[in-house]
Amino acid sequence: MVEIIPKPAPKRPFWQEILFYAGILLLALAVGAYFGLGYLEKEGRKNLQNLEEQISAVKTKELTELRQKLEIKEKQINNLSNLLNNHRQTTSLFPFLGKICHPRVQFLSLELQATQEWGYQIKIPARAESFQVLYQQLLLLKEQSLIDKMEVTGISLGKEGGIDFSLTLSLSPELFKFE
Repeated sequence: MVEIIPKPAPKRPFWQEILFYAGILLLALAVGAYFGLGYLEKEGRKNLQNLEEQISAVKTKELTELRQKLEIKEKQINNLSNLLNNHRQTTSLFPFLGKICHPRVQFLSLELQATQEWGYQIKIPARAESFQVLYQQLLLLKEQSLIDKMEVTGISLGKEGGIDFSLTLSLSPELFKFE
């Protein structure tokens, strides 16, 4: 039979109602959480990028300052190295002269010059007891490897005896090298 009077729809049980609304709520929370977490991730990336930029700017500034300080120190060290390498120690000349002077030759004075032509040049007026002593002195000087060039001038007999002469020696720069 066909019923003309509609029957009321059967009521769902209470637990199904609760599950239905809880499911909708969970779905809404999941969608909200998805978009919320996406937004928070973008904001976190922006903050991270800003912090990295700030750190790199500080690092770059510090590194630039540190590099400048290091360059200044490097220049100072190089200047000091050049100064020490080019420094000439003239005090080593006196022990050298003491070693090359014949015991019977007297050096009367000393004039040291640094010239372009001769390098380090010494002019020494001297007095020897005899020509033989003068010859021995010249042989002593000739054997020295630190003497590049030698010139003897003004050989004459002295007023009080002996032989007066003048030596001009060109010395190797190695003799004056600072160590």
